[in-house]
Amino acid sequence: MRTRRVIVSVAVIALLVQSALIAHHGAAAYDVGKKVVLKGTVKEWIYSNPHCLLTLEVTGEDGQPVKWIVEGQAPNVVYPAGYRKDTFTFGDQVTVTVEPVKNGRPMGRILAAVTADGTTLGAASSGFTTPGGNQP
Repeated sequence: MRTRRVIVSVAVIALLVQSALIAHHGAAAYDVGKKVVLKGTVKEWIYSNPHCLLTLEVTGEDGQPVKWIVEGQAPNVVYPAGYRKDTFTFGDQVTVTVEPVKNGRPMGRILAAVTADGTTLGAASSGFTTPGGNQP
């Protein structure tokens, strides 16, 4: 009887943790389907777990600099799309297409990127596509 309780408890905990992880990696914060193209200067590229983060300085509509922070998934997820630790370097001029967050803040999820040397990369998220939009 005790073994059965342990098994049931472990199963319940696993289900609770799983739902929390799925919620964390959902797309609810993003304006899915909307694309914003950012041309700017790389300020920082963090190639690390749990998410890769790219900070860009982009010129806003009013001519003032705007700091954008855009994310991809972990390095093991973005690696097949071509992202590496040295993909972006401080001062690089790059173009990044993002799905912005719904609240209007300068944040988003990387859909594609063109590096300083002209290399085109696909989405930096799970279920990524190649630059041509195809699943690998």
